Amino acid sequence: MAGGKDGVVQRVIREVSAGTGFPMLTKTNYSDWALLMKVKLRARLLWTAIEKGGVEPHEDMQALDALCSAVPPEMWPVIANKETAKEAWEAIATMRIGDDRVKKASAQNLRRQFDSATFKEGESVEDYALRLNSMASTLSTLGDKVEETQVVEKIIRSVPQRFRQIVVAITMLLADLTGRLKAAEDAFEEPPSAMHHEGKLYLTEKSGMHGGGSVMMRKLVVEVAAA
Repeated sequence: MAGGKDGVVQRVIREVSAGTGFPMLTKTNYSDWALLMKVKLRARLLWTAIEKGGVEPHEDMQALDALCSAVPPEMWPVIANKETAKEAWEAIATMRIGDDRVKKASAQNLRRQFDSATFKEGESVEDYALRLNSMASTLSTLGDKVEETQVVEKIIRSVPQRFRQIVVAITMLLADLTGRLKAAEDAFEEPPSAMHHEGKLYLTEKSGMHGGGSVMMRKLVVEVAAA
């Protein structure tokens, strides 16, 4: 699938420093770069040096070396002069997404886009979920964490007209919801239709027992009126 977050991630993966295995930071890929670096540093047991600091000197230097391998040469003097890998990581974030005031303004603007997002004409469920998840990921990078259940609820509330009724536990993973909606979408021969915003949203609660304890299952029910 071309475009969207998938295309960005593929581009980031291709832009890898020779022989290091780390993605190369550019002027436009910070959010995806940060996610991939987190995975790779965790795999090398170095993420604690970035997240919390206070690790053994050799671990800190290994993490700092990894950062130097994943940024363009013009950034080397800035991060190489930092005392710790944690300080270097924070310096990279500031250079790419700005200080706290800039991050807050960017987060507010992106949050408005997330809250007002709807299915586009001809957009598939998978593409829509990918677009929302990309915004949620960037918001988290900017300090405005979006829970996966919020993305799920967002999709449910803006479901297209052809999905007449959907009942789903809000604890369902985004991948599960996307898969179920995609399966329903594939059953339709007609292309995705325009949004229908006059559906009804209900929140119900059901008590049950699970693992010896009481579990409260919250469900969202969306009824979309016929055209």
